[in-house]
Amino acid sequence: SSCLSERHTTALAMASLLAVAFALPGTQTGRSAVLTRRGAVGAFVAAAAPVAVSADGANSKATVDKARAIYGSRVVRLASASPEAIIEDQNAITLFISGAYRAGPNGNTQDKAISKQLLALKKTALDGAKSGDAAKAQGALKEMIAIAKLTEQDGYDGNYNPKQRRNPGAPPTEAIVAQMGSEAYALYDRYDARSAGAPQKK
Repeated sequence: SSCLSERHTTALAMASLLAVAFALPGTQTGRSAVLTRRGAVGAFVAAAAPVAVSADGANSKATVDKARAIYGSRVVRLASASPEAIIEDQNAITLFISGAYRAGPNGNTQDKAISKQLLALKKTALDGAKSGDAAKAQGALKEMIAIAKLTEQDGYDGNYNPKQRRNPGAPPTEAIVAQMGSEAYALYDRYDARSAGAPQKK
């Protein structure tokens, strides 16, 4: 994946920088050696520094669907949450926008336009939450939900329900339930609450 590739590249860069920084005596002399080492160590620190939260930019239908299901569902719930809860889970808003819309250098015009709208609404929501204005924060999130056409998708039948006893994603939950038949309860619980059949929806 692109995420693993970036990590691999960063690791190689760090190794190269360290090699330059601590080269054997005789390969560099005097002031130039000191400057090279300082520059390499500085670059190492910069490469290792944490970056702002965002999706990795590898947008495909699968990653967009996943971002909408996991983070979009959290955004939907934040629309009725307290200002404190909105501030606490603000990363969900960021990850939804960056994961569902390709707005980087290689992004498309429509995604860039929508991303710009949503980022502005995110700022409004957080400004409202930080000032304790629940109506302002929730109103901005509701507008975001309307623009992005978000719904809760991580519930009982969702493909990304964290309570399911499997790796999230494909195949769809309905396909797994159909294959499991009377044992479908095992997707969620160790024991069947009923005498037979899939568990009742809650």
